[in-house]
Amino acid sequence: MSGLEAAHCRRAARRGGRGSGSGHAIGNTLLSLHDWNADFAVWCSYKYLNAGPGAVGGCFVHERHAQWADLPRFSGWWGQRKATRFEMAPEFTPIEGAEGWQISNPPILSTAPLLASLDLFKRADIRRLREKSILLTGFLQRLIEGLLGTEVDIITPASPRSAAAN
Repeated sequence: MSGLEAAHCRRAARRGGRGSGSGHAIGNTLLSLHDWNADFAVWCSYKYLNAGPGAVGGCFVHERHAQWADLPRFSGWWGQRKATRFEMAPEFTPIEGAEGWQISNPPILSTAPLLASLDLFKRADIRRLREKSILLTGFLQRLIEGLLGTEVDIITPASPRSAAAN
């Protein structure tokens, strides 16, 4: 997704009073949510981040919303300000930023492989992974077209740069 496409999606989401989902983009392509001025985005980690079924998801909250404590949210005790979290007071005072959107503590057994995978992604660099993905997508498309010709219709965008890594 380009910044231009992201801007179009963001405008459409705002018109509809919605945010954006990045479910199968994270770990699949380069995301610049802050630079694209996204208000917020959510994603899963089970697929392209290799965390497996039942693993925690993630969310991005733009810093302009960090001070907005009464922003409607699905809140939980893990998002409560750390200094007062264990007081179990009836009022909710969120941690600033995306941390304030946490609902509960993450499950250790499904978080451990996710952390290992994120470390691999950091070392590999998503830009390099995306370039390899583009080359592989183009290679597969050429193979299919060469071997099967008109027997199949490829519905993925013709330009590998416009297609995701599926």
